Amino acid sequence: MEPNPANPISTDLRQLRKLLRETIGGKLPKEARDLKILNLACGACDEAEALIDVGRDLTGGGSVEMVGADIRIREVLEARKKFEHLPAEFLLEDATKIGAHKELGDDFNLLFMRHQNYWHGRELWKKIFDEGLTKLDDNGLMVITSYFDKEHRLALEALQKLGMEVVENRRNTTSRALPTQGKSVDRWVAVLRKKV
Repeated sequence: MEPNPANPISTDLRQLRKLLRETIGGKLPKEARDLKILNLACGACDEAEALIDVGRDLTGGGSVEMVGADIRIREVLEARKKFEHLPAEFLLEDATKIGAHKELGDDFNLLFMRHQNYWHGRELWKKIFDEGLTKLDDNGLMVITSYFDKEHRLALEALQKLGMEVVENRRNTTSRALPTQGKSVDRWVAVLRKKV
């Protein structure tokens, strides 16, 4: 995707692709020829194509499929329409109960949460993290991005208490600033895995 100055989101997504390639590259298990991605609290899932493109790159052209889940019907319907051409399914689903969704399985290689909102409901997000982790296979990776420094730090602390270890944590120094002071798009990206 080429950057479009009239559309800053296209630039954000180009940067996200680069960040994901750099931070996830080499961290997926070698046997992960195919990739299953679970994107929780995905909203309209602007990042769908970026995730699938990066997945294809990282698996050497292997099969990639994604499941996005969000509780907001308007955003889920928008994602379904916009990304019907992708190997993706978008569920109207409460992420705090995703563990009960047995049909999804528990073998996702990648759990992704873009701009998690940890400090706007710590207990809620702890529950979303915990439920999402039930769907991640033992060798899988979790990737989060954050808008704010403090929020990112708090989310990482919560995930570590849930048995995750940070394998990469990077400040995106080229992230697009937003009107709220200290807030920028994909300001931080972290890659985590289950402690062994």
